[in-house]
Amino acid sequence: MTSLHCEKPLRRYTATRNKPYRFVDSGLSKVYLVGVKYWVCQVCGAQAAEIPAPEQLMNAIAEAIVMSPGILCGEEIRFLRKRVGKKAADFAELINNTPEHFSKLETGALPVKEATDKLIRLTYGMLSGNKYLLLKLSAGIEQWFKSIHGKKIQSIKLKSRNNNWIELKPAV
Repeated sequence: MTSLHCEKPLRRYTATRNKPYRFVDSGLSKVYLVGVKYWVCQVCGAQAAEIPAPEQLMNAIAEAIVMSPGILCGEEIRFLRKRVGKKAADFAELINNTPEHFSKLETGALPVKEATDKLIRLTYGMLSGNKYLLLKLSAGIEQWFKSIHGKKIQSIKLKSRNNNWIELKPAV
C-alpha cells in the first residue's frame, strides 16, 4: 500500500490499548480504536485504517456518548444529531431551541445546561431506534440522570471483537 499524497510505501501497525488508533473520521476528537490495522506514511504522515463493521462502530460510539457521565460537548451533540439524520434546525425544534441557540451549543460557543443535555440524549435515544439503548437508559434512569453533570474529561476507547465493537472502560 502506498500514500496517495507522496506515493511512498505505508508502514502497517495494529492499534493496541497502550497505542490506540485515533479515529478522526468519526468527527470526534477523543475516540480511539484498539485492535484495528492501520497504515502510516513515514514521509508525509498520511494515514489509512481498516475499520471493521463501521455502522456498528458508529452506533457503539453514540451509545458510549449517551451513557457517559458529564455534560456533552458541542462535537458530541453534533455527532448524535447527525447519527439520527436530522438537520440542525429540525433537531433544535425537537428540543425547543432556536436554530441559532442550537448552533452555539454545537460549536461550543454556549455552555450546555444539564436539562438540555438530558433532553438531547433522550431525543437521540428515541430517534435512534436502538431498542437496546432505550432498555439500558430506562433500567438505570435515576442513576444515569444523576451522572450527567460537571465536566467530562475521558476519551472513548473501543475495541473490535469479531466485528462487534465494545467500549473499553478506563482501568480503575
